[in-house]
Amino acid sequence: MMKKFLTVLCVVLMTLFAAACTQENNAVLPDANAVADSREHTVTIYRVPADGTEKLYAEKVTVKGAKEELPLLALEALINTKPQSDKLINAFPKGLKIISLTVDKGVAVVNLSKEIYNIEAGSYTEMMLTSAITNTLTEFPEIKKVNFLIEGEKKASIKGHIDLMDAFERDTDTVSYTHLRAHETSQDL
Repeated sequence: MMKKFLTVLCVVLMTLFAAACTQENNAVLPDANAVADSREHTVTIYRVPADGTEKLYAEKVTVKGAKEELPLLALEALINTKPQSDKLINAFPKGLKIISLTVDKGVAVVNLSKEIYNIEAGSYTEMMLTSAITNTLTEFPEIKKVNFLIEGEKKASIKGHIDLMDAFERDTDTVSYTHLRAHETSQDL
């Protein structure tokens, strides 16, 4: 009885082994879109100066992703990365998330998490952060204006200083054309 069992077991195992050996070896290749999604792109984001002046400074950063995701990737870099120069700061509150970013007919809608309420009080911080987001997003030709939502809702302001009810447009008056690099200042133009 045991001999019969071992014979059947050997036949089954040999059949499975033979089937596995004759199966076509299909290599899994990455999808063409997945390869494109890992490409590096250089984008311009706008940083707040550490000295409190009402100017934004352009900073070039490298992001990875699909070309159609560049506005979101730029915004994530602005909010989540440390500036390259010690003369600039990231004034966004820790834990701030971008819930969504949509673009329709030239208008971007940025939906931020409730952590935006944790910014330092004052009109300066509100103005600089909304301008930094707006100028960063309007670097992309498909975006002309920016609207803000907080947790999916239209709010009058963040802390009572800057009106969020209307769409924001690029503000070149707040942009400095001096680009700051780590530990140095150089005239870019």
